[in-house]
Amino acid sequence: MTQAIITGWDIGGAHLKVAQCTQQGELLHALEVPCPLWQGIEELSKAVKKIQKKLIGPTSINAITMTGELVDIFTDRQSGVDEIITNIQPFLSEGSCHIYAGEQAWLSPSEAKKQWQQVASRNWQASVSYTAQTIEQGLFIDVGSTTSDIIAINNHQAQPTAFNDFERQAISELHYAGVIRTPLIAIAHTAPFDNKTIRLAAEVFATSGDCWCILGQLNPSAVQDNTSDGQTWQKSDCIRRLARLLGTDAYEFPEQQWEQLAQWFAQQQIMQLQQACQTVLANHTTISQKAPLIGAGIGRFMVQHCAKQLGKDYIDFSSLTNPSSPQAADNAPAAAIALLASQQLS
Repeated sequence: MTQAIITGWDIGGAHLKVAQCTQQGELLHALEVPCPLWQGIEELSKAVKKIQKKLIGPTSINAITMTGELVDIFTDRQSGVDEIITNIQPFLSEGSCHIYAGEQAWLSPSEAKKQWQQVASRNWQASVSYTAQTIEQGLFIDVGSTTSDIIAINNHQAQPTAFNDFERQAISELHYAGVIRTPLIAIAHTAPFDNKTIRLAAEVFATSGDCWCILGQLNPSAVQDNTSDGQTWQKSDCIRRLARLLGTDAYEFPEQQWEQLAQWFAQQQIMQLQQACQTVLANHTTISQKAPLIGAGIGRFMVQHCAKQLGKDYIDFSSLTNPSSPQAADNAPAAAIALLASQQLS
């Protein structure tokens, strides 16, 4: 008899991420597809159809979390939660849907619509709760394409200080910067270039992903986001966008100078992430100075840089799953939601 599978869904504003595991908690795979939800709710339907072609079945439990309710097609977050749940339900078997609600555990779709505050943007809570089962003390950091979550762990318990995005942003547990989609103008307003300090164009001409592709930290063919001008993530296109931010053209200066500028932006972004980490640690004085940083997300190489600069050990989320999986680390909330469901619902 074919063993039933648990499928974890992380519905974001830019991507749909999914992971599957057995009822015994053996991770099978994790993957993502683009889901530019700001272009319309139908983008979620398209993404679900793409994902379903790649899933292993049959699925006995669909565990769902989301952050996509914040995109600007929705009047407010409550309507976002409602519409996302309504949209995804026809694709999943009746009675198999369990919506993650943090400390409220699991809700049915109808319950989730009523208790939307416990559902909205709780994917980070799934990731850190799963991580805390293995890690006694540390700082969990998930650097995604758009945002970064920074949560303390102590005595095998997640220690968030706040639970909604507004309060989390105020205390740096939600650091609104990511490895791909963050406009460079949000990282700095001026930059050193050609022995000058250049004021940058206040336009989304280039993003963080351009810098990390130029530096070889991201694989251009693996990035699941659109660039700011709709062209490729290849190095030459990234440099052209970077030059546009300075009001010039790439061919006006040697490639080495553009690489140096990309490195400068990368250092600024790492420094800002490190400052956010220190802010969170300052609010958790019982955390040992020797406590490690646990990195997740497609941009977790930034966490490795922070760990080195802070003199801390680094643990990769991929080592916390069975089997070890870099794809699970890339899509940590989806993996965590599936694995938590295997423990709590199967």
